[in-house]
Amino acid sequence: MSLGLWNLQWLNHNSQRAYPLTERATKLDTTETIQLPDSFIVGIYFPVSAAVSVSPENFFIRSVLLAPTGFNIVIGYSDGSTTVDAAAANIARINYAPNRAYALGGIDSFAESVGQIVLGTLDEIDALPAGMYTFNQSAGEIEADAIRPMIRGVSSIRVINDQETSSPIYGNITLVAGRNMRIDTATNENGDTEITFNAVSGLNLNEDCACDIPNVAPCIRCINGVCSDDGTFTFTQDDCIEVSPINNGLSFKDTCAQPCCGCTELEAITTQINRFGDGVTTLQNFVTRLGSEVTQMSLVVLGSKLNDTGCAGG
Repeated sequence: MSLGLWNLQWLNHNSQRAYPLTERATKLDTTETIQLPDSFIVGIYFPVSAAVSVSPENFFIRSVLLAPTGFNIVIGYSDGSTTVDAAAANIARINYAPNRAYALGGIDSFAESVGQIVLGTLDEIDALPAGMYTFNQSAGEIEADAIRPMIRGVSSIRVINDQETSSPIYGNITLVAGRNMRIDTATNENGDTEITFNAVSGLNLNEDCACDIPNVAPCIRCINGVCSDDGTFTFTQDDCIEVSPINNGLSFKDTCAQPCCGCTELEAITTQINRFGDGVTTLQNFVTRLGSEVTQMSLVVLGSKLNDTGCAGG
């Protein structure tokens, strides 16, 4: 099969050959349903830390997710007995452009590795049905030169405050001294550069920030006509008064006005009061009845009066 006529560009050549996969890679998924076209993945660069003992020829394309919204590509590593995920790339179609490089982030033991994967054209891959496809090592074997050794060095910095640890910080990092801190650099006797953090006292190495103080109410100057000479007030407590601070205020408590009776005593007093009430009602009824009887007696006496004439003598 003759190759098409292309300009002599590396990625264009790769779209017509297996690279970055090996020539012996079958590119068939484990169900032999699809075969990855050469034009889909045209470049892989994945750095591996020297601290991780690996064989470059044991990396391979482990799975590919084809979806309407984009692609997920996972690179695996096998040491002959176990297989793990080494890196993954999530690529949205909205961000796709031919021969564009996308981030290939490391996973677990390879977390410090950040590589690149390059997609070519999508004409052939879009002709395949959507879904998740997995590959074994012989089907997705990656060329060894796509796995590069990462020179030993500081890959990232984390900041730890007590139990809180920040995410890894990458790129150009500047260490800035805070208040009453000084950072010095020097070369030791072995020729290595050292950074020294010195905590110093009272030097005020950093200027105060220009803080915007919000408008607040005026200060209290007098209380009940009593003013303070130095701006302070003192509250003193007596035998029965207790003064204690509370949130944004003071609490005044009368410690002598404590109840001397409990629920039992109050219940007995309530019972006696109820009995007095019943006695009052009885007395009122008696007075009313007595008044009625006095009135009746008066009527009888008046009715038995003979008349205005005196009694005849016998």
